[in-house]
Amino acid sequence: MVEIMELKAAVCDDSSADRYLVSQMLRKTAEDMGIPVRIYEYTSGEELMKDIFTTHDILFLDIQMQGMDGRETAGKFRAQNKNAVLAFVTGVIMPTPDMFRVYPYRYLLKQELAGKGRGDMEDILREARRRQERVYLKAVYKNKMMQIDTDRILYISLRKRGCQIWLDQEPEENPVNCNSRLAEIYEELKEHDFVYAHNSYIVNLKHVIKAEGNVLELADGTALTISRSRKEEFCRSFARYLGRKYNKKQ
Repeated sequence: MVEIMELKAAVCDDSSADRYLVSQMLRKTAEDMGIPVRIYEYTSGEELMKDIFTTHDILFLDIQMQGMDGRETAGKFRAQNKNAVLAFVTGVIMPTPDMFRVYPYRYLLKQELAGKGRGDMEDILREARRRQERVYLKAVYKNKMMQIDTDRILYISLRKRGCQIWLDQEPEENPVNCNSRLAEIYEELKEHDFVYAHNSYIVNLKHVIKAEGNVLELADGTALTISRSRKEEFCRSFARYLGRKYNKKQ
């Protein structure tokens, strides 16, 4: 699914007082900025991961927790959610090199939240809003939910059951399998420059560098056939896309 809506923020901390402080500060800052936000509170990393199918836009995560600590929780969370703004909240522990592998946006000291936290909250909300304005495709395969930036998608093709999503760069990721039907994905992405070039695949026009005859070429060098039945539709859509792109540069 493609969603551009209110921000969903998770606050994960085994201290009820600290959860309250972060949640209240976030709620007040978001209200002052006119940003709608829904806040979910979790008492442990285990509880957060049980609710992983709630796609959070922001995660405030305590580093020191009983059971699954912040480091382990962050790794598991990031494996499922690549886009969320992650802010570690800590009382004493400073970041270690391995913690940067989960791409934290900020480290917040609990003892400074009341005095200096407002500016951090504003930055985090702005960053989450910026990331939310991008369009993401949610795909499920073997009970694993993935969130994929549609700008990274080259094309999406049929497979025996569901689809295969082909991404730019990082070829070891390709293809990403998902259970959704191609027609369903097309309905979600057709307003975002995805078009049928063949009954068995849709392409992202942002990555089409040329189309000659019955063949189109993508930015990574992939060549795909434009079927006779889809050629008129594809060429018309590609021409409109190039026209909009050209006009934006004027």
